[in-house]
Amino acid sequence: MQRAGLLSQAQLDVVLQDQQWQPDLRIGDILELRGWVKRDAIEFFAEQWPKLAKGGRDNPIGYYFQQAGLLNAHQVDALLKEQAQAGLRIGALAVLHGWLSQETLDWFLRSLAPEESASSAFMKRKQSNEGDRASQTDQARSKSQATQAQPSPRAEASAEVDLDDISWVN
Repeated sequence: MQRAGLLSQAQLDVVLQDQQWQPDLRIGDILELRGWVKRDAIEFFAEQWPKLAKGGRDNPIGYYFQQAGLLNAHQVDALLKEQAQAGLRIGALAVLHGWLSQETLDWFLRSLAPEESASSAFMKRKQSNEGDRASQTDQARSKSQATQAQPSPRAEASAEVDLDDISWVN
């Protein structure tokens, strides 16, 4: 949990000290009592994480954030809708919303999806959209070149202005 950015070294030191005073309490219980980590996250890392670390993941990363109690169902749904519009990966959006720390996202990606850990935060678009986008880019470029070939009246007027006549320049 410390490597995932969910627990600081100072918090861990306090928990270990607490455990010396109350040896019947488990570390997870102390973390929960102090309000530092939710029970869902404790159970996720104790029960599900060892299996995931061995066998890899079968679900999208957002599923595991929800299983760990780091995101709720409403947040995941909102992120999926925003992902479709913005073209950003769900983890990047969660960090932008402040729902996950960058450290936690990076650790999950390194651990569960190492092939994606160095990837861009942007989603890859389907090939069919790229052809459409290229033709739109070409059209925009040709319009831009056409307007650049004809100077605007404003551009001609600004060329005739003497900068000494403008009081705020001096």
